[in-house]
Amino acid sequence: MSDRPFVPPSRVSARNGQAGTKGRDEGTTARAGRSGRLTPWADPVTGALGWQVTAPSRRLTALIAETAPAAAISTRGKREWHAHIPQAVLAVTVMNADTAALKCTLSIHPHSEVLILAFAPWPAATVLQCPMTALPAYGALSVRDVRMTTRMGRIVRYLVPEFIPP
Repeated sequence: MSDRPFVPPSRVSARNGQAGTKGRDEGTTARAGRSGRLTPWADPVTGALGWQVTAPSRRLTALIAETAPAAAISTRGKREWHAHIPQAVLAVTVMNADTAALKCTLSIHPHSEVLILAFAPWPAATVLQCPMTALPAYGALSVRDVRMTTRMGRIVRYLVPEFIPP
């Protein structure tokens, strides 16, 4: 048993790996510290498909929210801004991908910061409709609504991202 107290990962500084430091990177990971995260999203009232962007800066969130007229920006804590984009399809340029995530930029703002779309538990072949050797590639990032019925009769909804090149 270690003498050090348990520190949740969100309280470990990405800069030096120490717990409880007061550095500006506290609460972020090295991967998400400078870029935004992109996740499929469905409106809880209407069920309309869209995207949620989580970014460390209001500037980046506002830049992304400009892509859709009905996008809403909110904050849910320190250094984390959210934008809900009510569009099921986004025009993006995918820079690269691995087995768990892809990195892309919005085509409307090609020089903005990179957005990371983590698509686990889905395999890369389900999300990418092109070979990884074809990257970087321009195309459409869309959300598929997959509903499955369990053996107990419960309907489970999965939002699966999909990148389709032209």
